[in-house]
Amino acid sequence: MKRLKKIFLVLFIISVVAIIIKSQIRLVKLSDRAVSPCAVEIEDVGGLTSVKDVAEYAKRKAADDLEFSRHNDIANRKANCVGYAQYAASVCNKIFKQNNVKATAKPVVGCYYLLGVNIHEILIKMLSDQQTINFIKDHDYVEVVDASGKVVCSFDPSVYDLTWLDFSE
Repeated sequence: MKRLKKIFLVLFIISVVAIIIKSQIRLVKLSDRAVSPCAVEIEDVGGLTSVKDVAEYAKRKAADDLEFSRHNDIANRKANCVGYAQYAASVCNKIFKQNNVKATAKPVVGCYYLLGVNIHEILIKMLSDQQTINFIKDHDYVEVVDASGKVVCSFDPSVYDLTWLDFSE
């Protein structure tokens, strides 16, 4: 019984540390990504009128429909972070249009920060392969803005698909 208590205590401590670390991870926008919308097929989702519900649906749909790859080939269901953001933004915009929601989703370029430190810069310093450096120098995610241009939420479908971690704001 003592051993079981110790195991639960260790698991609890690991969980608390993971929650604290996750709470310190931030995505910081650098710029908009100039990509065109892609063709998406969605079932009838007439009940989705909340921007955050649409974003959640799009994040999960991208994770279900796409497989992570180093190169974008959305037609064959393979994508990197640029393609995931492009696909999820297209899903959002199609639902917004169908359900007359006054919002727009767009892919944006940013970087992850942990405790104020740019994670991408750390990885670049550790690597020497130029192709890999170009691949990880920044990260694409989705930003949703309302009719006035105010950011309503943002979400990262590729990281969600790869890790099941949700960094939505």
